[in-house]
Amino acid sequence: MSEPRNILMTRELTDEQIALAEELGLRVRIEPAIEIRFRDDWLSVQGAFRNVSNVIYAFTSQNGVKGFERFRKAGVDFPKGPVYAVGGRTAEALREIGLPALWPERQDGVGLAETIISDIEELYGGDDVTIFHFCGNRRRDELRQILSQSDITVMDLVVYSTELKMMKLDGEPDAVLFYSPSAVQAYRNSGGFQKGRKPELFAIGDTTARELSIESGRHVHVSPEPDTEVFLRYVANVLNEPVE
Repeated sequence: MSEPRNILMTRELTDEQIALAEELGLRVRIEPAIEIRFRDDWLSVQGAFRNVSNVIYAFTSQNGVKGFERFRKAGVDFPKGPVYAVGGRTAEALREIGLPALWPERQDGVGLAETIISDIEELYGGDDVTIFHFCGNRRRDELRQILSQSDITVMDLVVYSTELKMMKLDGEPDAVLFYSPSAVQAYRNSGGFQKGRKPELFAIGDTTARELSIESGRHVHVSPEPDTEVFLRYVANVLNEPVE
């Protein structure tokens, strides 16, 4: 039996996910790259809903869903409207709080914007629509830019903040796994792309992979699906491939 491969995770895993990694021959070290803080003042968020009629809700992260649920539990009224998610995992988080959501085949901000644009004419016949994007302070700009180019009003409702952490990067893992562009930035700020470190680099999706490729200047492996179990199996397969 081959020796376990050492992987550095930039976010927490569940006990079940750690057990799966061990079954796959992966020795996990967890060093969280970011910390999430949710807002607790909802007055400005509530004020954003005044004088709007046709609304669409857009979510580009599961933390955005968690922030929205805190907002809803605060007893704030908001108009009804269709709900869109960037991908299946975010849609699942919405479904768990009773909000079925649509999501695009291309699971990123560009795909989400294009799907919303194509649906607006059918849903509202070209009437004015406001998109409420529940997001974090480090949100990417693709969704807003594409929707704004189509003269669609977008309101970014920041319901959580992402704080970069200083990571302890002792040792030399065989691979580092990233879940967000913010995690890539935290790794960079912690000296992860210096000191001759050459682990294999893995990203949960295309957006993270683009950021990781720019920062590292190296090849990045991208998970076939934005799912941790699929991600871990993919990492194990890549690390165990024979070197040519």
